[in-house]
Amino acid sequence: MSYTVEPVNVTGTPKERVVDPRSKKTGPAPMAFKWWLAQNDKDLASQLLSTTEYLKRTNQLRIRQASVFTRLFSGKPLYNFLASTATLDNSNQLPIGRPTANVCYSCTDTLTSRISQDKPKPTFLTDGGNYRHRKLAKEANQFIWGEFYRTKTYDMAPLIFRDGCILGDGLIKVFPRNKKINIERTLETELLTDYNDAYYGHPQQLIQLKLVDRSVFLELFPNHEQLISEATHGNVDNTPRSTETVADQFIISEGWHLRSGDEAEDGRHVIACSGGVILDERYDKDVFPFVKFGYNPGPVGWFSQGLIEILMPTQMELYRQLIIGSQNFELMGVPRVLVEEMSKILETSFNNRIGSIIKYRNTPPEFVNAQANNPEWYQFIQFLIQNAYQISGISALSASGSKPQGLNSGEAIREFDSVQDSRFSALAKRYQNVFPELAYLMIDCTQDIIEEHGGTYKTVYPGKDGLHEIDFKSIGVLKDTYVIQCFEESSLPKEPAGRQAKLSEMLAAGEITNQEFRRLSNFPDLEQSDQLAIALEERILHDLDSIIDDGVFIPPDSFIRDPSDLATTLTVNYINKYIVTDIESEKLDMLRQYFTQIGDLKTEEAQQAAQQMAQQQAAMAPSQGQAAPTQGQLPIQPPSPSMSPTSNVQV
Repeated sequence: MSYTVEPVNVTGTPKERVVDPRSKKTGPAPMAFKWWLAQNDKDLASQLLSTTEYLKRTNQLRIRQASVFTRLFSGKPLYNFLASTATLDNSNQLPIGRPTANVCYSCTDTLTSRISQDKPKPTFLTDGGNYRHRKLAKEANQFIWGEFYRTKTYDMAPLIFRDGCILGDGLIKVFPRNKKINIERTLETELLTDYNDAYYGHPQQLIQLKLVDRSVFLELFPNHEQLISEATHGNVDNTPRSTETVADQFIISEGWHLRSGDEAEDGRHVIACSGGVILDERYDKDVFPFVKFGYNPGPVGWFSQGLIEILMPTQMELYRQLIIGSQNFELMGVPRVLVEEMSKILETSFNNRIGSIIKYRNTPPEFVNAQANNPEWYQFIQFLIQNAYQISGISALSASGSKPQGLNSGEAIREFDSVQDSRFSALAKRYQNVFPELAYLMIDCTQDIIEEHGGTYKTVYPGKDGLHEIDFKSIGVLKDTYVIQCFEESSLPKEPAGRQAKLSEMLAAGEITNQEFRRLSNFPDLEQSDQLAIALEERILHDLDSIIDDGVFIPPDSFIRDPSDLATTLTVNYINKYIVTDIESEKLDMLRQYFTQIGDLKTEEAQQAAQQMAQQQAAMAPSQGQAAPTQGQLPIQPPSPSMSPTSNVQV
């Protein structure tokens, strides 16, 4: 047998496979244009689409990272038409048998549940004591709250917060459709900006690539039926999941360019597809129609850093250690039997029968359970998990939905929540800022709808007295006099024990009344009892508000009288509150008339009581043989015991 000796190249290294994220199509590379200065539709469409392709190439890395972050959170890929499928992991699940401890999901879900449980209410605040402006501000508040109710804003807000944790930014788009305000969730991966343009966080142009239904756009833009019908069919990506579909969709490129100044005319809003320009209009606003929540805004750039990106190194090391530990278990974590070679023990003797007899010679078999992993390995795993929770600012107890042992009193729970809330104060503030910004965009969108279609804009406001129809009216008067601030739905603790303890302290200090205590407790099992307890106060406030808001006078009757004389107190407070404003004199006269009629009811009740007492005294005097009271003296009658049932319950 002969052998041949060949030299071995020990210095050479295998050539690395480099994935080119650019399109494989041949042709000239896309270029960026000042598309907002195009003079005709043909140039406008070609320049906007070419700029979109150029920005797609420069944003490839961000899209690929977003796909990784999405898989770390849910184990599912991020299908996206902005990136090449070759650069993304499109498998639909993790490898079978891979051990998981997904702290990314745990931290994100816990933070979303904690922060988004509040429902901040944007409120119009006007300067000065101008009653007309204050009244318009109140109507504007009801209008915004009605639009939040109609568009289900508070249902979408947790999704936006979760998007911010996963991708870095959660976005809500505000736009008009069918003469109404519409909002929709927008993925960060649909938006494109130029890195230099967005370096300081305020880009001048923004482009959105979106997959839309063809029939919907045919209804929205009937004048461009042929253009939309001939647009190239689009998919999310080129995987079988997307290409094997019955949906008729195409991709649009929607671009915005902000005006350069108050007098500039270069602001433009364009929607284009492969067939041409669908919409081209002037854009005079100073902001894009998006509300953006950033989890961790970066020092430069428009896009933010998400929680998943921050936790990624810890999560990947945790996965690596779990794979090593799992392999160690498979290798060493099973029992073994040591048998001497000359002991003549049969392997069939080792079975799962009860009371099996094993025959051996000289040395009996030895059963060994080796330690699969070192105790330090388990400590390191716990350290990685705790480190992920500490980075995100939550505790393992919060993630598991449990409270620390021994934390039972309401004061202790409030203090524990206060510590947690202070950790998330900056994050919660960014989340609350979403709602005032959304309110501003809704106001601008409503004005655009009225200017384009005329008439009025009405919405439904869910008030305490049921649903009310609110008209937008002349809110433009407030344009230079209002500021929208956001307030939490309630300043009281959210946990029942902490809420009850706080209200009890306020009641003991005299800060609230018993009726306010019942109303603020807000326990479902006491709802009917609480509504009956505050029914008198609610009715009086309803009558007074009808005078202030609508100029409608509802005369009081004997049913609003009670021993505490609540009607008189509230009426006096209303008069003192509005007499210093420029409220109409007719409404002040109605308040005074309401106060006068309450006094007449009290006088009438006093006279009736005196007559009844005199009749009782007259009826009792002959039967008891007592002398009638002399003229000028009031009859004296000892109080009779109460006949009403008592429950001996102390409040």
